[in-house]
Amino acid sequence: MTDAALDIRPGRSAAYPAGPPFLTRLLRGRLFRLNAIEGLREAATQYGDLVHSRIFGRHIYQLNHPALIEDFLIRDASKHHRGLVMQRARAVLGEGLLTSEEPLHMRQRRLAQPAFLRQRIAAYGEVIGRNSLAISQNWQSGAVRDVHEDMLELALRIVGKCLFDVDVQSRREIMTVSAAVDAFMEFLPIAILPFSEQIQRLPLPVMKRIHKGQADMDAIIYAMIGERRQSPGDRGDLLSMLLEAVDSEDPSARMTDEQVRDECLTIMLAGHETTANALSFALWLLAKHPEIQQRVNDEASSVLGSRAAAADDYGRLSYTTQVFSETMRLYPPVWAIARSCVQPYEIAGYPIARGAIVIAPQYVVHRDARFYPDPLRFDPERFAAEKKDRPRFAFFPFGAGSRQCIGEGLAWMEGVLALATMVRDWRFSLPPDGAGEVELQPAISLRPKHGVRLLVERRV
Repeated sequence: MTDAALDIRPGRSAAYPAGPPFLTRLLRGRLFRLNAIEGLREAATQYGDLVHSRIFGRHIYQLNHPALIEDFLIRDASKHHRGLVMQRARAVLGEGLLTSEEPLHMRQRRLAQPAFLRQRIAAYGEVIGRNSLAISQNWQSGAVRDVHEDMLELALRIVGKCLFDVDVQSRREIMTVSAAVDAFMEFLPIAILPFSEQIQRLPLPVMKRIHKGQADMDAIIYAMIGERRQSPGDRGDLLSMLLEAVDSEDPSARMTDEQVRDECLTIMLAGHETTANALSFALWLLAKHPEIQQRVNDEASSVLGSRAAAADDYGRLSYTTQVFSETMRLYPPVWAIARSCVQPYEIAGYPIARGAIVIAPQYVVHRDARFYPDPLRFDPERFAAEKKDRPRFAFFPFGAGSRQCIGEGLAWMEGVLALATMVRDWRFSLPPDGAGEVELQPAISLRPKHGVRLLVERRV
């Protein structure tokens, strides 16, 4: 399937009601839980490729077609700022790559980019392979584990070593970072509320958890910065580059400790949470599809033998890459991209006013039957080279344009090498008690709400 015509429904798409049925589904129970993510899919089904609503007095436009999304993220990118959630997240994350606006964003991206160049990422392959082996050393064959906790620890170890040259080993460090991430994930419902800035100042339990997580992460990161300031030099990691970087357009400009902190916090949180979620969903899907899991095992055994994975193996693990791609199609860690319009323009002939919110939901487009027949079926063959005939923006798990995820290359290598290593050595299946289903939690990233419990058995 190569393309599909735009489904714009005059009089319906442009006037999607913000009445009780939609808002009831959206706001039932806790804000922005499963109701919200399924509500986006329902809106696309009922109202087409351009959906307009009003929530809390603000105009919302939902784009559900690759052609509209390409214009949104590429051609019209300069007409938007970050969405409300990321704007308000500056109170926690500072002015990092996720939250900053131009020209600061482009300057910071230039300074951080060298840490993610191909030759640098290749050097991270050994770290990924070694830690992927180490994470399962304490597993007991025949036991049921929450592999999501394991994947969070694995991703934290990798991001710690690759980007900060820190060996994250102690349980205390792991629990500190995990608690901070969990607290930050609770920020989404607060960020979308009217008077969010005022609510953030209240002594609510959720805000106390967020502030504690922020303080704990600041203590870790500023300690690393202080140690590096005392012993400068390039250790081949992101932190070294941020501290030593000089802007080519302003040679006198260097990052302050606060700017370095903002980037480190952003990349540590985003870089470990999203990859861990994708790996957790991948293991769960493979447990549900043992025949696909066996193909991954066959490929991994052939490519890796009995040794640890390395960067050179990534390009040879083609089927494992297809599995990781199909996982991110069904369960994209970033499930929607939102922007705030800063100048009026038009989308498909409809005027978009300044201040409107525009949303491109990966979760919806990735499950569109026009681009993925039988879209809920787990089928890695969709991503075989000879079958990639869909529009470019029918699959955009890492975004696109000037704000495309800076760590995309590292995320692909990490996901594929880790998945191949674990499936080579272990067999994953649903637990015999039948408690192997996963409930989605669409927070700032798409997470398995109660973890992923799987039976793990060592392969002979």
